[in-house]
Amino acid sequence: MRFNVIRAAVTVVAVSAALLGGQTLTTTPVTQAGGGVCTFAFNKNPYVLHDAVVVGGVVECEPAPLQFRIELRLWHRSGTSNPQPKGDPAIVTQIPNLHLNVAAMALDCVPGVWQGKIVMRATWDTGTDEGRNETAPTFLQC
Repeated sequence: MRFNVIRAAVTVVAVSAALLGGQTLTTTPVTQAGGGVCTFAFNKNPYVLHDAVVVGGVVECEPAPLQFRIELRLWHRSGTSNPQPKGDPAIVTQIPNLHLNVAAMALDCVPGVWQGKIVMRATWDTGTDEGRNETAPTFLQC
């Protein structure tokens, strides 16, 4: 079940990326001196699709790292509460060669402020580096 949800979300992100014509909101570089670079670009802020909240983006690495890990997660805040993680995180260890689509979704859309956040780690033969990024807070009415 979890694999099918992630696969469906990746498909949604790929279609969204095609519809957006390559528009990206933010980019997080993970660079290793003398090695390579990986970047992550959100396709757009979190949005509602069939009563689920979706966020995704594209990782690009040049050259391909030896090891790779990215965690993409949705966070929700209602009123004055602290942000809480929602849904299952998308954790991908597949090495991008040259790019990789990543998406996460929360099946229980509730009104409030939503954000997508990533932690990305890449290792080349010259060392390891880590990057973090997040979308702008986005109010969704479900």
